[in-house]
Amino acid sequence: MTYTLAQITRIVQGILEGDPEALISDVAEIQYAQPGELSFIANPKYTKFVATTGAEAILVSKDFSRAYKNLIRVENPNYAFSLLIAKFRPQIPFPKPGIAPSATIAKTAKTGKDIYIGPNVIIDENAIIEDNAILFGNIYVGKESTIGSATIIYPNVSIYHRCQIGNNVRIHSGAVIGSDGYGFIRMEDGISKIPQEGGVVINDDVEIGANCAIDRGTLGNTVIGKGTKLDNFIQIAHNVKVGEYCFIAAQSGVAGSTQLANGVTIAGQVGIAGHLKVGEGAMVAAQSGISKDVAPHTIMFGYPAQEQKKARRELISIRFIPEIRERLKTIEKELEILKQRK
Repeated sequence: MTYTLAQITRIVQGILEGDPEALISDVAEIQYAQPGELSFIANPKYTKFVATTGAEAILVSKDFSRAYKNLIRVENPNYAFSLLIAKFRPQIPFPKPGIAPSATIAKTAKTGKDIYIGPNVIIDENAIIEDNAILFGNIYVGKESTIGSATIIYPNVSIYHRCQIGNNVRIHSGAVIGSDGYGFIRMEDGISKIPQEGGVVINDDVEIGANCAIDRGTLGNTVIGKGTKLDNFIQIAHNVKVGEYCFIAAQSGVAGSTQLANGVTIAGQVGIAGHLKVGEGAMVAAQSGISKDVAPHTIMFGYPAQEQKKARRELISIRFIPEIRERLKTIEKELEILKQRK
């Protein structure tokens, strides 16, 4: 499908600087874009590619200062570009409603209208699958669990008993929802397991990446708040409460009973200790270790993590340690000479 820049400008509600009749047939990353393709710049570090890109046009922010033959200025280049991806690269259609012959659905389970249940899916006793849900192959839904309306679950996901999955949720392959929390007691003669009899509540509009593990609570529920997005390979331990519209990037782990408030952002490979509180809007930089409560709207960095500005000052200071040591040696030698002269 081909659009003129005038048409694209209307789609993204932008301001065009250039040729309204120029034709766009696809979208591409700016470093690889060719004539006839449209790209975007949201991160300033990609501005350098303006000089070398072959893109027919570029989506940019309203305050973008570089010149180019065709620019479309928008409030949010990331969002505008996502709209155009959907236009030029339409999603592969989801399966039509139906139940595969190899699926196993317990007699006491309830299934809604217009659902798709793929091959080898198992729906256990008293589970509920609501309208328009899509469950791809090899999924297990445990006893008394609920899958909300328009939720999409990709292949090879395991959802244990008494888990509540909300509406319009996406769960990617390999995720495990409701496995036992890591609860054990060290005894004189070994280790005793603490029963994990709570559940998991995944609220509406959540997305859970591939191979995530979200443990059930010991007594209460582990909760993921509305609109939160989890990347791949994330561990959420028992009784954790994650607020609404949080971002958690890959390979991060949140230990038991910790609470993340609304709007928290956790970068990749972050570890958060148990029984802590991370305040609203806080951000944690990649590979940081959180060992104490985090105040709202604070940026944390380092291991153990500190407020970002303080942590960066300390890192900068560390770089000067070899130079400082040499200077101290010189001063000590000079002091020793002065002593000998006295």
